[in-house]
Amino acid sequence: MSKETKRTFTFYSAWDYEREEKDLDRASEQGWQLLKAGLFSSKFVKNPDLRYRYQLDYREIEDKARYLETFREQGWEYVDSTFNGWHYFRKVYDPDLPEEAYRIFTDEESLREMNGRWIRLALGMGAVIGAFLLAYLVWMILRPKLPTLFFLLSFLLLSVMLVRGALVMKRSETRRARSHEGAIFLTFIAAILLCLITGTVLAALRPSMNSDMQAGSVDRPIVDERWNEFSAPYTDFYYLDLEFEAPVPMTFRVLDKQGGVVYSASGVSFCEKGIRLRLPRGTYEFSMDVSSGYRLDLKIR
Repeated sequence: MSKETKRTFTFYSAWDYEREEKDLDRASEQGWQLLKAGLFSSKFVKNPDLRYRYQLDYREIEDKARYLETFREQGWEYVDSTFNGWHYFRKVYDPDLPEEAYRIFTDEESLREMNGRWIRLALGMGAVIGAFLLAYLVWMILRPKLPTLFFLLSFLLLSVMLVRGALVMKRSETRRARSHEGAIFLTFIAAILLCLITGTVLAALRPSMNSDMQAGSVDRPIVDERWNEFSAPYTDFYYLDLEFEAPVPMTFRVLDKQGGVVYSASGVSFCEKGIRLRLPRGTYEFSMDVSSGYRLDLKIR
């Protein structure tokens, strides 16, 4: 008969690992013993005949055999490790033993050392994310648009979450008193994912259109010739690259659905990139007036 197993899906922040330890202890008391740990999911096997107390350690291991032997000598059974550096240990529970017997780190100095390893990682990650945040901030100033704003917000929230986590991890006593830490972490994750998804969807919806037109001559003057209808799916800044030339002055326009002029440029020669147009949601057209041969290249995005 195969063993009964189950899988749980729970999110834990690194600085809230003590809550995960308590949840593992509670599951063990109910007869579910950890089989395989995961970053977002863990697998358990049913064994009501045993009860364990669990502890987690965070570190990079160079000599795994020696590392595990050190814990084994102290009565800890190795269970599993996650790819991001967390290692799971357990010890058979004996109610006659003091609570200190079920702690890997029995002194504050060792605990601070373990916490410090994660804090250094978090601050390093925060520095990298901060560089992306700065890049998006500069890009938002130079070329503002909604997708960039949501990506900027996602990096900002991620930076705040990591810095906050480092501060909470540093204050171990404060961390132990926080019963709502899991809800705060999930709120951050949900907000970050919402910003990333929103930014991705808005970027995918943006129009991207090229138009290359030229004529060596025209039979009669072209007046308000319209072409290439395009839609702005939401109100935002859109950017136009425009280049045209003709022997005599010509006029180019961007028109809204009612024929109103949103943008226009005239001359015998014109070349400008990144023309900022604030377009409300709606449908638009290009229009031109020219009485001679011409060449026109444009791109809107």
